[in-house]
Amino acid sequence: MVRVLLVLRAAIFLLVSQPAFAQWIHPSSVDLSDTVIEGGWLFDGFSDERLANPGILIRDGKIVGLGIDWATLDAPKTRVITLSSSETILPGMFDLHAHYNLDLVDEGRVEEVIHNGALFLANGVTATWSAGEYYPERVIAQRDRIDAGAATGPRLFASGPYFGAFRCEYSVKVASDPCIGWPNDITEAEIRNEVDIWHRAGVVSIKIKQATPEEMRILLDQAHKHGMTAASHLANYKVEYDVDLRQAILMGLDRVEHQLTLGSGGALSAELPEVIDLMIEHGVHYDANLQMYGGINERRAHPDDMLWTDEAKFFTPYAQGLLRERGDPPPESDAEEFAQRVLELTLLYESGGRDLLVVGTDEPVYTLLLPGFAYHRELWAMSDAGLPNAVVLQAATLNGARALGVDDRLGSIEVGKHADLVVVQGDPIQDIKATRNVNRVFKEGIEYDPQALLESAEGKIGPNGPDDHADWVLQYRSLRGDDLLQQ
Repeated sequence: MVRVLLVLRAAIFLLVSQPAFAQWIHPSSVDLSDTVIEGGWLFDGFSDERLANPGILIRDGKIVGLGIDWATLDAPKTRVITLSSSETILPGMFDLHAHYNLDLVDEGRVEEVIHNGALFLANGVTATWSAGEYYPERVIAQRDRIDAGAATGPRLFASGPYFGAFRCEYSVKVASDPCIGWPNDITEAEIRNEVDIWHRAGVVSIKIKQATPEEMRILLDQAHKHGMTAASHLANYKVEYDVDLRQAILMGLDRVEHQLTLGSGGALSAELPEVIDLMIEHGVHYDANLQMYGGINERRAHPDDMLWTDEAKFFTPYAQGLLRERGDPPPESDAEEFAQRVLELTLLYESGGRDLLVVGTDEPVYTLLLPGFAYHRELWAMSDAGLPNAVVLQAATLNGARALGVDDRLGSIEVGKHADLVVVQGDPIQDIKATRNVNRVFKEGIEYDPQALLESAEGKIGPNGPDDHADWVLQYRSLRGDDLLQQ
């Protein structure tokens, strides 16, 4: 159908009130007295086992000491948190494929950041990169509110819109399909200008999807000029490459998503050893999304491991009805294809790619399940695939920070880093499912109550009735400001 396009791009920049790294600003309204976390255990982000907690000293939102010299502290002004011997402290976790967009009324995916953000934080995910946005101004506005201390949520590393023809969502199957948001005759100047625009809006990493090889070359060159990184979904919806992975790596792609070959074994997967060698040589990170590929089949086969709470209650009653009526979509992959994705992940690890593994959920919502909880399904799926739990936890923490270029500030429990921490019940080195038992969350030294965060989102996501659909309908945006578009 044809809809009138509301040109909102100019409004995006009215919302940008913080610099690109406003995530590091500590709200001035917060009490900056010292906090000591003692007792329990910790996983520091890079060790192969958890360690006895020597005591963590937090001051001005940063970790300033590991091991406490009580004589140096002003005891009356020091808050002391004592953990039990069954609790473990982790660095705050990263989701590097954290979709905030939902398809609730069968008219495309749109962003809901406020309550989804609360659910991420409640699950111990203190930083997210949104992997392509349809309404980026919503993400940027919430990012700025969080950074100003006016809202609660994880660190929002915005991606801006998709860079490529997937700006027109599933109406596009391959890069050459027409899209008003990314025209087939897009010029090099227009591509470079798009990167510049979103860099000024504080985007630190872009998502390339359904772009041609030449478009990708220009995008990577311009992004890297700004110190931005780039991830890509390379395969199109005809199960071909818009850009071959080997070609993309040599162009400078920083992260690849979903899969390393097009096949499920056989001839279409024969290049896997070569691809893995190239990834390791060039330091390309990999986001496998097993919980998405396994999806329905894995949840059916392992219900006790993948489903542990009522996620439906976070949708409005009306949205719950819509999603129950829709039912589950077909499985994303069959058993053979899923086995190939598992093989690619484990072979990259076994070949020396431990530091290149990152965690991403890729859960654009079509069902009664949500990405904040899908994060723990992904951790379980990676563990079930055969990766050691310490490797999975490093992928969730330090590797995520490395992939975004912020590991000097986040991703591990080390002196000088921001105090983004998660306290869980149990030992995730022994049982990865312990990560979902979140007792406390800290972001920049500020403690959040996971249960309160969950309760704040109950019944909030989605339209309230038939007359409340407007905010949940996707309208494609024109790159050139045309008045009309089609969907």
